Amino acid sequence: MMYNLPMLADILTDQKLRHQEFPVTEHKVFLAHAAVCPLPGCVARAVSDYVWDSAQKGQFEHLYSEAEFQTRQLAAKLIRADPTEIAFIASTSHGLSLVAAGVDWKTDDNVVIAQQDFPANIYPWLGLERKGVEVRFIPPTENGSIIIDDLSPLIDEKTRLVSLSSLHYLTGTPIDLDGIGSFLRKQGILFCVDAIQSLGAIPCSVENVDFLTADAHKWLLGPQGIGILYVKQENFDRLYPALLGWKSVSDQRNYTNFKLNFPESASRYEPGSLNAPGLIGLHSALKLIDHIGVANIAQRLTTLRNILIKKLNRQGYDVLGVPDEKLATGITTFKSDKAVELHKHLNRMNFVVSLRNDPAGNKCIRVSPHFYNTEEEIDALSREL
Repeated sequence: MMYNLPMLADILTDQKLRHQEFPVTEHKVFLAHAAVCPLPGCVARAVSDYVWDSAQKGQFEHLYSEAEFQTRQLAAKLIRADPTEIAFIASTSHGLSLVAAGVDWKTDDNVVIAQQDFPANIYPWLGLERKGVEVRFIPPTENGSIIIDDLSPLIDEKTRLVSLSSLHYLTGTPIDLDGIGSFLRKQGILFCVDAIQSLGAIPCSVENVDFLTADAHKWLLGPQGIGILYVKQENFDRLYPALLGWKSVSDQRNYTNFKLNFPESASRYEPGSLNAPGLIGLHSALKLIDHIGVANIAQRLTTLRNILIKKLNRQGYDVLGVPDEKLATGITTFKSDKAVELHKHLNRMNFVVSLRNDPAGNKCIRVSPHFYNTEEEIDALSREL
């Protein structure tokens, strides 16, 4: 089905159009994109059309082959990579686990991760301890940010890989991907990035990144169960496919020739049939993100964040993270002695926000709007608080 995507200005000024494109806005003020997203109308329609099409014709690959091709193109454009470096995965945890399991680790190697990171970027690396790999933790920092000085004391000649999140899931503080990546590249150390909290929200370049993964159900505005894994082409031979199947090889359609010859692309990390409905949804979501423009999205999120922080400060709330008005992030988290009660109240009033703990165990409210949220919704949230 052909469908013309609306402009950002039209979404923000035409309430009827906003309801059509983002149906959740008819009955909720949705401010929890750092958790999960509501599906945009275009994504829901695309998935629905595919499901009914496959119900009538069968779930054959030709029904989604063009969408698969275009999705690799769009994902590559989003992170400034080549489409041959994009693989489709089930989740961020899946992608990180493929990297952890695919590197040829040696006994006494070490991997460096952040103690304050989300568990998805912790457990795949802890699982390597059974192979004799040492896991080294970057100590907690005040706002969740990580700079070269934080990780360099942990690095030595046995460090094989550093895995960090592009943006802290609680404070919203991003890291300098290019700066850290360039530093690690000079040391001959692989750099893996969990980009789930930034991809689709702020611009991203993988020039100095070896592996990057993110699934679709947060800032990319896509369905659950589908995501992307980026593997730099020069690392294809350094990352063995941890999962193997009939689609792992170059000659996929020769069902009697059992030669394990991998294709010269990241599709070698896709062992079997893809999640077709998820792929269709991701295709539609990436078209929307590309149409609006990530730079425009980042600017919009910065604007909304600054409005919210000023209101929170006037109301006496303790905002976590860096108080930088130019900081591009969609996440704002604040502490309150009544966070649990606030969360319940906001839920009753149809505001969707997240209840989280800070590193000390204090309850916090995390607010994470997307580009289609309005200033009026931020004002309404402030009034409820």
